[in-house]
Amino acid sequence: MRRYAPGLKAALPFASLGIALLLCGGAFVRSEQYRAESDLNYSQTYEVQWRTTQIREHLARIHGDLRLAAATSRMQADLKRQVFLLNANVDQLLKLEYAPKFLGDRDVELLRGLQAVASDHLDPILEGSTDFGGALQVMPDLEQRMFEVSGTAVAHAGTLNTTAHIEEAAWRNRFLFAVALVLAAVGYTIMHLRNALTRRQEQHLRSFSSLYAHMTRSRVTALKLFLGYQDEESVKHPDMLAPAREAVQQLEAITNGLAAIAYANRDTRRESLTTVLDQLKTIGPCTLHIRIRPGAAQALVPAAPMRLILDELVQNAEAALVDRPKGQITVAAKVNDRRFSKRRDLVVEVLDDGPGMSADVMAKAKTPFFSTRAGRHTGLGLTGCAQMAAAFNGTLVLNSEYSKGTSVRVSIPIEPFDCHE
Repeated sequence: MRRYAPGLKAALPFASLGIALLLCGGAFVRSEQYRAESDLNYSQTYEVQWRTTQIREHLARIHGDLRLAAATSRMQADLKRQVFLLNANVDQLLKLEYAPKFLGDRDVELLRGLQAVASDHLDPILEGSTDFGGALQVMPDLEQRMFEVSGTAVAHAGTLNTTAHIEEAAWRNRFLFAVALVLAAVGYTIMHLRNALTRRQEQHLRSFSSLYAHMTRSRVTALKLFLGYQDEESVKHPDMLAPAREAVQQLEAITNGLAAIAYANRDTRRESLTTVLDQLKTIGPCTLHIRIRPGAAQALVPAAPMRLILDELVQNAEAALVDRPKGQITVAAKVNDRRFSKRRDLVVEVLDDGPGMSADVMAKAKTPFFSTRAGRHTGLGLTGCAQMAAAFNGTLVLNSEYSKGTSVRVSIPIEPFDCHE
């Protein structure tokens, strides 16, 4: 099972995104189904209520015609038409496929009884009978029947519509939750891809650093050994001997730095920040100031990577101050407490009062091998520093303003017990 763990881990964000999309799609479809069901209920409710209203209206007109016929002993011309419409609407109501949704069994029996009573007392009048009084006596019963039927239909329709609205709202909320889940899954996938890209870049940098250091170490050592046996009397151009030795020292420092980048994650030693800062030194005439706030001095940091990062940043600051012998370099350190995330960050900042960087140089400052100067400042260091900080879940932030100096801030998380007030 272990051999499949990396693949499963890599597939996890995409699986979560797929599940979230399925939930979102299912919730949306279900919400649309309930919305359509609600619309259908409305149309069916309208049909049932319209039929019951028509029946009650026809009964009211028949009742009026019968009263007038009883008073005049003559059947009204509109009575036949109203009885026909009454029977037609009752038949149509009973034939509706969805009528049982709104009408109970008792309501259906009331309607069938209404048909039977109307057939027994109203049809004979249409055929010539003058028993208007007998027909008038059954009219209140017919009207009461329809009053009960229409009341039941309205009550059932209200219940159905309320239920449909509740379900529609519930599934709409589920849809919104699914959308939020999709967004969370997308964010998680993006973070996973960014972390994977960062790890891949870090691995490429370490692979390159290891290969370069392996290829150049023996050659630089041989060249250094050769130059050590030379003196000004034995060389053809004595004035080139000192720059050649300095160049070899710089190449050796670069090789050692690249080796440190390649194997930084294998060095698990931790030392206090004070111990690391005590080993910092400047080569030129610039003044180095150390400012450490309480709590940061005893913070335990990855010794080799932090030493390499700070040494590189100080050398970069020295390179920026090459034309300012009285320039100042400041290394400041503090501990930031993040209360909400319950995390402590050690923040180390290297500042110089040099010429600063223009916007174009700032945009390219973290590009590998970019440099504004020849010689000892290679431009590789800042990229390596950023990669090593990222390897420890840290960040490197560069700020510079033209003619006002530069600051580089490195922030790495530390455990609460790694520092003492």
